[in-house]
Amino acid sequence: MNQPIRCFEGEAKPHEPFWTVKNAAEGAEPEIELYGYISEYSWYEDDITPKKFKDDLYNAGAGGPITIRLNSYGGDVVAASLMSAIIRDYPGKVTVQIDGVAASAATVVAIAGDLVRIQNTGYFMVHDPSVVFFLAQLNIEELTRLANSLSAVKEGIVNAYEVKTGLSRTRLAKLMTDETWMDAKKALDLGFVDEVLPSLSKSLELPKNTAILNAVQNYTNVPSQILEAIQDQEVETPEDASGEPLFTEEDEREAQTLRERVTQILNKEI
Repeated sequence: MNQPIRCFEGEAKPHEPFWTVKNAAEGAEPEIELYGYISEYSWYEDDITPKKFKDDLYNAGAGGPITIRLNSYGGDVVAASLMSAIIRDYPGKVTVQIDGVAASAATVVAIAGDLVRIQNTGYFMVHDPSVVFFLAQLNIEELTRLANSLSAVKEGIVNAYEVKTGLSRTRLAKLMTDETWMDAKKALDLGFVDEVLPSLSKSLELPKNTAILNAVQNYTNVPSQILEAIQDQEVETPEDASGEPLFTEEDEREAQTLRERVTQILNKEI
């Protein structure tokens, strides 16, 4: 059996769930929490991880209403598309609540819900799909199959946006090409979400891990509120089982360079 291809640097193991099933409080809906990457590994030709997600969704929801809590900069577009199909096929009502950011591939998961809600401090970002394989080697045949798959995925994303928003395909394509970041109100106005929630916090809350630095550096139009939220985070360097840091000195230097870049943007020194 082929091992899945790692797309993003991180600590996850192959086929390891990147979601958490939350036990429902009495009288409340069960929840699945999606905070962080939509898979550090690609679901391209992966049959195992999608089945795990489907099983968890169906077991937790038991055919009734369920809420998916989302705070993600995106991830593998193939995984997001398969998750979207699984959510749409679920027989019960699915509410997706965006607690912070739904960006890139995470938007495909978000709009799969029957009801999409966003905190008033949240953001929604669409852009053209892309795939990053971390230290992967693919031959011509594999790349051709992947390119064909991505072409189909792109059409599917536009189709999903069109159904959700009612916007024209031309306008949606332009929003994606421009890497469009929307605050909660704009996302509501354009039809990507159905409801804006009053947030308990006055500031944006992001997933607290170093992976967000790697995610943000791939985007060009990041709002200042997100850059400020990143700058304010105190992130510890993860360690492996032996107690040794997982990041090399070079990794730390690159992260520091990015932090300095964020500071420059915030201070408008560039």
